[in-house]
Amino acid sequence: MKPADCHTHLYDKSFDHDLDKVIERAKKLVSKIIVVGEDAETNRKVLALCKTHKGFLLPGLAIHPDRVHLLTDEEVNKEIEFIRKQKDLVCIGECGLDWLKAEQFAMANPSFKMLEPKNFDFREAKQKQIGVFRKFIRLANEMGLALNVHSRRAEKDTIAVLKEEKAEKVLMHGFSGTIKEAEEAVLLGYKIAIGTTVFYSKQKVELVKAIPLEAFVLETDSPVCAPEKGARNEPANIASVVRRIAKIKNITRSEVIKITNTNVKELFGF
Repeated sequence: MKPADCHTHLYDKSFDHDLDKVIERAKKLVSKIIVVGEDAETNRKVLALCKTHKGFLLPGLAIHPDRVHLLTDEEVNKEIEFIRKQKDLVCIGECGLDWLKAEQFAMANPSFKMLEPKNFDFREAKQKQIGVFRKFIRLANEMGLALNVHSRRAEKDTIAVLKEEKAEKVLMHGFSGTIKEAEEAVLLGYKIAIGTTVFYSKQKVELVKAIPLEAFVLETDSPVCAPEKGARNEPANIASVVRRIAKIKNITRSEVIKITNTNVKELFGF
């Protein structure tokens, strides 16, 4: 039995010179890999990769919140229509909210003005992200697909929007919220992805300790977030995540794989 990697970006240029070897290593340790897009260009790269490695690489398409501010409403809607026509998706993602990026964009863009000089407000930038996120939640519900959700510095608001839109199946990727926020997500039936950051993030270790394994799936977020900071990450490192979780929870690696695979099947159907 092998675990699944539920969140990667294998089209990244850092894989251009050796992707075949990366996939070869992964096949020895990983059952399936989800590759998620971030915009129109990478969405098409995802589809091409998953066609080449059909059955092992599985596609998810969306617009990353980092990219939302670069697009017009017309461009967003056009991409949503493209995604709606795809037949072999396992999720809608990567989508969500990122308040760090919203703040950075608002401060750099003169069209997002300060309401008060001493109290910079980036609500307009936030609302742009929220509006697009709502569209992707509705698309996922319409297509019967899980959401692969980004929520950097916006966990509370992300969960609130998911609740308001009655999101049906949710993976919280790279979750950096509090234990209380994680518990709320779990009560709503969402799954939380634990990745290679569990090797150096105290927050991730505490999350693994506090939340039942029945709420977790596994991810690498390759090529970023490697077990060794500064290195390139790859899906084969999922095996190390399994070992780390097993050690923290004092259970066997087989238990980690079995339970997280059950959660994967519940979310994505494989």
